Amino acid sequence: MNVVKILALALVAMLLVVEIVDRMRLPAQMKMVYDQQEKVAQALAEQQEALKDLQHEVAELKVKGVTGPEVATATTGGTVDTFHDGKPKLGADFLLPYDGTFFHPEWVGGNLTTFEESPKGLNTIIDNDATANDAANYINDSLCAHGYVHPELWTQGLATAVVISDDYKVYTFTLRHGVMWQRPAIAAQPEFAWLAKDVEMTADDFVFAVNIINNPDVESSALRSYYDDLASITAPDPYTLRVEWKKKVYTSLDATLSLSPLPRHIYGADRAGNPLPANRVGAEFNKHWFDELHQSVGVGPYSLDKWEPDNAMIFRRNPAYWGKTYHFDTFTWDGQVKDPAAQLVAFQNGQVGAHGLTPQQFQSDIIDHHEPRFAAYDPNNPKAGRAGELGWEKVRARAYSYIGWNLKSPLFSDVRVRQALTYAFPQQRLIDEVYHGLGRPQRGPILLDSPYFNPDLPTFAYDLDRAKKLLADAGWADTDGDGWLDKVIDGQRRTFRFVIKCNAHSAAWDSALQIYKQELRKIGIDMTTQSYEWKEMTQVYENRDFDGIVGAWQMDLGADFDQIWHSRHINEPRSSNFISFSDPEVDRLSDELRATFDLDRRIAIARRIEMIIQQAQPCTFFRSPESIFVWQNGGAHALAGVTIGLDEFNPLYATEKPFWHLAKP
Repeated sequence: MNVVKILALALVAMLLVVEIVDRMRLPAQMKMVYDQQEKVAQALAEQQEALKDLQHEVAELKVKGVTGPEVATATTGGTVDTFHDGKPKLGADFLLPYDGTFFHPEWVGGNLTTFEESPKGLNTIIDNDATANDAANYINDSLCAHGYVHPELWTQGLATAVVISDDYKVYTFTLRHGVMWQRPAIAAQPEFAWLAKDVEMTADDFVFAVNIINNPDVESSALRSYYDDLASITAPDPYTLRVEWKKKVYTSLDATLSLSPLPRHIYGADRAGNPLPANRVGAEFNKHWFDELHQSVGVGPYSLDKWEPDNAMIFRRNPAYWGKTYHFDTFTWDGQVKDPAAQLVAFQNGQVGAHGLTPQQFQSDIIDHHEPRFAAYDPNNPKAGRAGELGWEKVRARAYSYIGWNLKSPLFSDVRVRQALTYAFPQQRLIDEVYHGLGRPQRGPILLDSPYFNPDLPTFAYDLDRAKKLLADAGWADTDGDGWLDKVIDGQRRTFRFVIKCNAHSAAWDSALQIYKQELRKIGIDMTTQSYEWKEMTQVYENRDFDGIVGAWQMDLGADFDQIWHSRHINEPRSSNFISFSDPEVDRLSDELRATFDLDRRIAIARRIEMIIQQAQPCTFFRSPESIFVWQNGGAHALAGVTIGLDEFNPLYATEKPFWHLAKP
C-alpha cells in the first residue's frame, strides 16, 4: 500500500475516534467536529484514483462489520451502536438490523379474506395503482425497508448493509445470499416448464429493474421521474450493487434504498424462455406475455397463487422466504363483491376478517347502534370499539381526495374559474353531513400531518357570492336568459356545462357530487356525473378523457412534487400529471427541492410550492380521510393481535398486519 493510502487510512481512523469521543461533549463542539469531518471527506473524495480504491476497500470492511463490536460509551456505562440507527449518513452502514421478533410460529395458520378492488395489472413499473402496489408489498421486497413504529428509519431488507459516499452520490449495497425468486403458478404447465427451477436473486436483477424504468420505450413515467439524475447502476459481483448519481439529490435516498428487483430471467425472455434481443426488451415490456397471463413473482413473503380479475386474488405464504412472513397461510382478496351493503353483510357473517365501513354504515351501525355486536359509540373514548364482538376504530389514511380539472380544456384554463369552482364546493358541509365527520378539510397537495404542510394556505371556504364574482370577472354571464352561464370561446358561444367522472360503488362520493351539482346550479353551471369501475377509471386517467375527475393520492409524510406537478411529465404516457398542470415557478422550485438536503430549507421551499398550487386550484382539494376500520374481534372467526398495531405503530400505519393471527380456541 503506498504512502498516500496509508496516510488517508490513518486520517479516516482518527476522524472516527474523534467523532466517538466528542459525542460526549457539548452540541457546539460536536457540530464543529462534524463540519470538519465533512470538509475532509469531501477533500478525500477528490483525491487520485488510487485513493478511491482504498475508500472502496474501507467501505467493504465496514460493511462486513455490521454485527461487529459495539462502541462503549462512558456516559451510560453500557454499549450502543453509534452507526446503525436507521438514519442515513456518509461513510458507514447505518441500517437497523432486520427485526423478525413479531413472528410467533404457534400463531401461523389459516386464511384472511378482505375486499379489494381488482387492479388493472400487477406490474408496478407501468401500473401506478395503489392496489397493484399493495399486492407488490406481499410478493416482492426492496433493498431496505421502513419500520411501522418509526417509519422515518431504515432497516435491512434484501440488503444487509449499505455505505453512502461521495456526498450522497454513491451507494454501495451488500445483498443477502441465497434469496430465491418465487416460481410462478404457470411453471406447473408443460409450456412453461423452463420456469420450474430455482433462480437466485442477484445484483443484476436490480440493474435490470432500473434499466427497464429508464428505457424510453417503457411507459414508466411515474417511476422514471425519480431516476432522471442517475449516472450508473452496476453489479461488481452477484452480491454487490453500486448506484451512482450525477449529483446530490434528496429523492435519490428513497429511490435507491427502496429499489426492488425485477426478475430478468422472465422479463428479459420471450414466452419460450429465449432471451429477448436488447432492442426489443423495452417495447415488449409494456404488454409482456407474463403480465398478460396475470402472473407475478418476487422474493417477498407471499407468492401469487391465483388471480382471476374482478373475482379473486390469492397470496400463499412463501416457505422459502428469507425473513419472517405474516402469520396467515393465505390472504384472499375478494374483488367480486363490490356493493358496500353486500360487503358489510359478508363481514357481519364472518366471511371476511377485516373491513372498512362507509360513512353511512358508520352512522347506522355504530352511532345509531343498529348492529349490537359493535360496541356503542363514545365520543370521549377513542378505544370504545374494542369492547364489541365486532371491533371498530377510527383511523387516518395516508392520502387525500380531490376533484381534478382538465387544464387543457378551455373551460378550466382561467384560474378565476377554478377558484370559483372551489368556492362553490361546500367542503365542510360535505364532511359533516355526507361523511359524518370522518375526515378533515384538505388544503393543498401535502398530507396535513406532514412537517412540510403549510398552515398558512388559503382555505377557499364555501362562498357562492365570491364564486359568482370570479366567474363574472372571467367573462361568464347568462346572455340568453336560459339560467346557464355562457361565454364565447374560440369563436363559438359555449354553455358552462361539464361532466365529473368518478369511481362506481361510492355512495359517499355520489351524494357529495349531487350536493355539489345543486350548488353549481345556483351560480349557472350545469354539471353531471358518470361512474366507472376502477379498471375503467384507470384508463380514463391515462387517456385524460375527462372534464373533471374524482381521485385520491396516497403518499407518505415527505414532500416531492416532481411526479404529479412538474410540467415535463404532461405529455408522457401514463403520467401522474394527467390534469396537465404547468407552472414555471413550481418546476423550478421542485427541481431546487430535490437538490436540497437541509430540512428547514426544504420545508420553506415545499411550503412555497404548496402556496402556488393552492392559489392556482388545479384541483378542488377535498378531504384528508379518516375511516372506520372494523375486524372480527370475537366469536368463531376472531382475529388476535390487531390492537397491537393500533396502540404501538405510527398512527398512519396502525392497521398493518405483522401481529395479526387467528385467535386460538
